[in-house]
Formats: sequence, structure tokens, C-alpha cells
Amino acid sequence: MAGTPTTGPVRVALVGAGKITELTSRAYEDTEDAEVVALCDPREERLAALAARFPDAERFGRVDDLLASGTQADMVEISVPTPLHCEVACQVLRAGCHVNLQKPMATSLAEANEMIHAAQESGSVLRVMEPYLFFEPLETLKAVVESGEIGDVAGFHMKMVGTGGGGWDVPWSTLQWQFEQMAGRGLGILVFDDGWHKFAVTKWLFGPVSEVMAWIGRTELGPGIALDAPSTVMWNHESGVRGVLDLTLAPDTYMRSHYYSSDERFEVTGTKGFARVNHCTAYGLGQPVLEVYSGGVLRAYQNLDDDWGNCFSRQTAHFLQWLRHGGSAPDGSGTGDPSAGAGQRAGAGQRARADAPSGGNTPSEPAAGPGLLLDARSAREVLALVLGAVESSKRNRPVRLDEPPWAAP
Repeated sequence: MAGTPTTGPVRVALVGAGKITELTSRAYEDTEDAEVVALCDPREERLAALAARFPDAERFGRVDDLLASGTQADMVEISVPTPLHCEVACQVLRAGCHVNLQKPMATSLAEANEMIHAAQESGSVLRVMEPYLFFEPLETLKAVVESGEIGDVAGFHMKMVGTGGGGWDVPWSTLQWQFEQMAGRGLGILVFDDGWHKFAVTKWLFGPVSEVMAWIGRTELGPGIALDAPSTVMWNHESGVRGVLDLTLAPDTYMRSHYYSSDERFEVTGTKGFARVNHCTAYGLGQPVLEVYSGGVLRAYQNLDDDWGNCFSRQTAHFLQWLRHGGSAPDGSGTGDPSAGAGQRAGAGQRARADAPSGGNTPSEPAAGPGLLLDARSAREVLALVLGAVESSKRNRPVRLDEPPWAAP
């Protein structure tokens, strides 16, 4: 395996060929920034389907075989079940490759810390994917909030209703380990897996979270099959903004979608008005994707790219450009520090170079720097918020995230 070149396409190995890889791999089909050189999955039928799109790539059934093959890869994209993230990511990082890791980052903070140490020791970059941060309606909402048009932020509310029909068919092999994880550790599909997206968004918008309180419910759908809803999670940002996430099940509701059939809303209330994104993975009720109310006038955005699948290509392009051009975002701005709250977006002077020395970094300062969405440090903070919510529900009291073991060591 090899390090990332400063010029030329990034040589990419794709590990894992599950359902979500249909979206995460799109960006590699028509780009000058990357070349897919290897594919890896133990399921021959899934590997063959992916190989049909990347016929020149070498095929492997095991990560060990890929790493031992001598294949020259600069970055490995890992899309395996979350319980395997730490093991596979550490293998790849120690082999000298950068990692583009599917979310959630890990199932524990200890695993996250181990991956961050592996990245530091190898000088490689560990990045965690988060497509919601590249969904144009949410990017526009962030810009509206930062402009001051709706005044000072008074609160943030997110809603997700899991519906029963209208979206794509997800194979049982994709869902089985999720239900097993719910049964064994209480890490459910709605709060832990899908909730990761929402918690990443709130951190991206308003900065670090200091405290979280949650009530996580449980709905039995069949033998060994349970979903973590109805649930409510509340949190306080260090900036003073308070957020709320409501999760509800409506299994008999149809919601038109090319992807997951979820009814999602994101609303920032300000002292002068509000900004609200009305749908994300599904097309919802046909409302404008973004509405902004200020000064007695409601403005509707109809022409934003609201195809959720496209934000996967945009988030991959972001990382490829970051690797190739020393920390720049796809537009060359180098902006988008996920640790900055509204109005505190990192500037070009804070760009990090992909080839900068990183061996002396501490666990709270991983190899990747500001401008990368999500760098390992920021991903760990999102994980702490998700796991803190689960722990809060178990204890039935708030959890402070600015104290050990939740805070970065």
C-alpha cells in the first residue's frame, strides 16, 4: 500500500459492497481525481455487481489479502458494518493508507480513540463520511443562519418519522447486524445509526455540545426485531443554543423516496424568524425544500438540489480534493470546519496540508486539520454525543460531554 500522491488521481480501494455502496461509490465513476484500483467484499455476488462498474479494479474477498497483495492504493473507503470499523480501519491505517470511513465512526469511544492513535502513528488521515453536510438545502440553511437574516438563534428542532413504504428495498443482510446491535448494546437504527446524521448536523451548525438528555423508547416489530422509538433527545451547545430531536414511527405511512422513506425536518428558530428544511432522504409532501421566514415575508427555495443521493458524490469529491490539494474544499475555499458554529466557519488561512507532518499530534489533534468534513476529532465528538444520549436514557438523567470519559483525552 502507498501514501497519497500530491499530483495525479488518488488510487482508491473500496472495502464493503453493501447497499450504501451504491451511493458512496458514485463519485468514482466519472472523476479525474480518483482511480478505483481494488474492490473487497466476502460476498461474491456483491463483489461481482460492484466490479461491473469498475471492471479494471482487482478483486479481493478479505481485507488481509488486499493489504498483502502489493496493490498500490492511497486511500481505502470502508463501508463494512459498524462493529467492524475499528478492526478494519486500524489495519488499513497501519498499512499506510488514508481512510474514508462510513458512519457511525465506531460503537465505543475506546474504538474511536484506537483509530485516532493508529492514524497518528502512521501519519495517515482518518476521515468519517457525513453526506448530510453536503446536502445543498442544509448548506443554504446554514448560510441563512450565519447571515443574521433570522436574528440570533433561539433554538434548533429536528424531526424524523420512520415510515413503512415508498423507498428502496433494503436487504435483510444490511439490517440484521443493526437489529443484533440494538438487542445486544441498545444502539438502534434510529438514534445511533440515523441519529448520527442529525447530531453531525447540529454540531456543524452550532459547535460543540456540553450536555445531552434523552428518552429512548422501544417498539417491537417482531421476534428479535425492535426499533428505538418513540424517542426524544435534547442537548445544550456550548454556544448556548438548545437542540431537540424527535423520532417517531409511522409504519403504515407512505413517503415517496428513491432512498429511505423518512419524513425529516430541520428548523432553526431565530429572534426574527425561522429557516426550515422540509425534507431530505424522501420527497416529503411536495413542499419547498427550504423555507425562510423573516420580516413578515416567507421565502421558498424551489431550485436547490434536493436529491439526497447527490450529496454522497459531493462529500467524496470534497475528500479527494482535500487530499490532492492540501486541505481545500471542492470549490477551493478550504472552508467548512465542522467544529465551528454558525458564523465561525474556518477561513482559508486555517487550511491543513494532506502532506503535513502529523506524528506528534495528540489524540485530540488527529492528522487531518480544519476544513475536512468530518475529521477524526470532530467525528469522535459526534460519537460522544450519540453515545451520551444512549447513556442518558439508561440513567434517566443528563450526561455532561465536557467531562471524562466523553471529552477527548
